[in-house]
Amino acid sequence: MELHWFESKQLDRVTNFSSRSEIIKAGIKKGVDVQYYCSFAKSKKYFGLENNINYLGFFKNKYIKAVEFKISVLFKSIVLILTNKSIVLIVNQDLIKNIKPAIYINKLLRKGNKFIVDIRTTPTNPETFDKDMAVFHKKFKLAVKCFDGLSFITPFMERYVMQEYQSKLPTVNWSSGADINLFNPKEYTKSEINSVFKVFYHGGISMSRGNLTLIKACEDLVKKGYAIELTLVGICVDRGIESYIKSNNLEDWCKLLKPVPLEDIPQYIMDCDLPVLPFPNFMAWRVSSPIKLMEYLAMGKKALAPDLEAFTDVFGKDSKLIFLYDATRDNQIEEISKSIAQIIDRNLLNEHKSQNTIDFVSANYTWDKQANNLFDFCKSL
Repeated sequence: MELHWFESKQLDRVTNFSSRSEIIKAGIKKGVDVQYYCSFAKSKKYFGLENNINYLGFFKNKYIKAVEFKISVLFKSIVLILTNKSIVLIVNQDLIKNIKPAIYINKLLRKGNKFIVDIRTTPTNPETFDKDMAVFHKKFKLAVKCFDGLSFITPFMERYVMQEYQSKLPTVNWSSGADINLFNPKEYTKSEINSVFKVFYHGGISMSRGNLTLIKACEDLVKKGYAIELTLVGICVDRGIESYIKSNNLEDWCKLLKPVPLEDIPQYIMDCDLPVLPFPNFMAWRVSSPIKLMEYLAMGKKALAPDLEAFTDVFGKDSKLIFLYDATRDNQIEEISKSIAQIIDRNLLNEHKSQNTIDFVSANYTWDKQANNLFDFCKSL
């Protein structure tokens, strides 16, 4: 089977490239030829997959690059349809219109190529969310009419998006996973015995993801006398976060670090006491599938997270594999601060059996298992 995957994404700018590269690797192991097409911001990174990652476009100007990429998708998809008769083409919602000519040519020539729209995310800006979702549906309704299948990152994402449609198209859910060979706690030891309680987060750092709320929650604990160290690793897109740390002199215990290679993240997780995912009660985070959660669990760590569907649907609300706090309360700083204090005061981490979280990920959330969900769906069309 050949799978041609188009995404409007600059692969060198994201920290979660493994959600693409690991699917390609799973395809190689299973004999599925996965060809991934994307763009780049500054450099073409292949992650050892030069035969599978295809960068479309040459221009460096970001505006010209954006137009060039979409035109390239249009022509490349047509070429693929003209030269094949049984391949699968997958696009994200931003490229639905660009692949439309290929769909019509495929029908006109009565070829058996199949088309899937894959939804990994909804708009993420709270201030423009309703407007952005209206634009999303203008694009997506074409997919419901013309495509052969729909793919969603979580079941809740599917329910949320599809509530506006009466569709009988087949669907599939394939979620985030973890590289259990890389995120293997047996390969790491703690750098030092913790003299303070270490809180950790990695990934995109922004106001909308709740990172400033997490900083303020830890600040509250420090003021109350708790020995806390907070480390955040990733791309910080809001200067307000950096300025808050500096203006309030938090540098002694609050470390805001630039992105590091994925291979370095397991050691950070090993060294921490509690990973925290501070996402607010906002639809974009409710429908998502947090790759970071799977990586924390694979390392045997029990994380603190909001009681949103992105987390509760993974385990069920009564799971002992995660700490949950109430995301519906107005004062999220207090909720996170109170939850961390309870974990410390009651020694709740001492009750956690790390092997349970490791076994859970191995049984349910490896990249191979998630990739197989997608591959099996493609074969069924």
